[in-house]
Amino acid sequence: MKRYETIYHDLKQDVVTQKLKQGERLPSISSLAKQYQCSKGTVIKALDLLSTQHIVFSKPKSGYYVANGLLPMQENPKGFYLDTGNPTIDAFPILDIKHCLHLAVDLYAKHSLEISLAGIPSLNALLHKHLAVEGVYARPENIHLIQGITPILTFLTLTPFPNRKETILIEQPSYSYYLFFLKQTDVKVKTIHRDENGINLQQLEHHFKYDDIKFFYTIPRNHNPLGTSYTTRQRKKIMELAVKYDVYVVEDDYFGNTHKLAKYASLHFFSSGKHCIYLRSYSKEFPFIRVGFAVIPDSFQATFEEIADQSYYYSYHMPNLISQATLESYIQSSIYKKHTLHLHQSIHKKLRLVHRLTATWNAEFVKLIGATSGYYFTLKINPNLPVEHLIDALEKRDVFVTSNAVAYYENHQFDNSLRLSVARVSLPSLKEVLSIIYETILDFMAHST
Repeated sequence: MKRYETIYHDLKQDVVTQKLKQGERLPSISSLAKQYQCSKGTVIKALDLLSTQHIVFSKPKSGYYVANGLLPMQENPKGFYLDTGNPTIDAFPILDIKHCLHLAVDLYAKHSLEISLAGIPSLNALLHKHLAVEGVYARPENIHLIQGITPILTFLTLTPFPNRKETILIEQPSYSYYLFFLKQTDVKVKTIHRDENGINLQQLEHHFKYDDIKFFYTIPRNHNPLGTSYTTRQRKKIMELAVKYDVYVVEDDYFGNTHKLAKYASLHFFSSGKHCIYLRSYSKEFPFIRVGFAVIPDSFQATFEEIADQSYYYSYHMPNLISQATLESYIQSSIYKKHTLHLHQSIHKKLRLVHRLTATWNAEFVKLIGATSGYYFTLKINPNLPVEHLIDALEKRDVFVTSNAVAYYENHQFDNSLRLSVARVSLPSLKEVLSIIYETILDFMAHST
């Protein structure tokens, strides 16, 4: 490795790990030249490379500084919004995003607008390596770009599968938009209960064996709305049963590896490339573009290619050229690593605070579920306090939350719970808003006894 490359990698690592924080001045060119025993020109070459990747920027007669990472989250002055998992735009590194867009335009200025249904070859090859680092091993030809998870779920629901089965199995609670779609169709649906302990594997085997299950739709980690993850044993057993009974598993890993879990392996990892359709979106990490991908097993390749061909005419599923190019520049640069590390640290601190504050709450009135993975967690409320009343009372105090009722396919299974998200609330405000929520619950329960 050349000397300037060593300097470049060392400084980049300091930025990624936040040893050098955003806005902080880098050591002077002279001090870096002395530290690395090289010329000032060598140091400048390394700094220029960091500048082109928007890791640092220069101020005339001042020096080099770390570029903006995630901008400080701006609280909405009208209240606390815990009812959505979509962060505000100012929660993202605006300057970094602009840099990715500029790179995309420069790289593909002369590229044809007519891209194939397989997408940009260089992005496909990059995703192959990128996924392998995160423990999802797939050949490039099995990776298909998509605009988002919801459209693909629609296609998968309505498309005949190679196993020629017809019933869709879903966990509940689950992703509300997909449940809403299922209720609008005439497809056969079965449900399996999921809570903080996961699902009953014996019940799952019964469904797989006797209920003509086409595919099982599941969110193994960063669950929406529970904020939980399956154990390693559960993930491994789910795939064993799927292969044994010829059932496909549609793994919605929408949040990906953004909130890292120790020694986590995806369902796809345990699938040996069989019976698992792995879905991933970058909407939580990069909301400016609509792009994601599906990892398709060999047995389903022909069916998926047919979906892609048909969708071209009535619901085009392929991300546009600028989205693909921007994602490519985002992953190739250090911005992705820096961004996801910041998100992980932020989420981890918030969820840790949730556990610390709720540990003293009266479990007869309210019980915390989850808050171990991703943006979401659930509060199960005493049956004597209907969540609709609590939601109305909190709204009067400028606190906005949502009922988990929409997360149940079978309404009678609803357990009088709330879904909360930490996506749009800062750490100090999270402490304040949780106090408001608990105070409101205590007031209700005091008047009900």
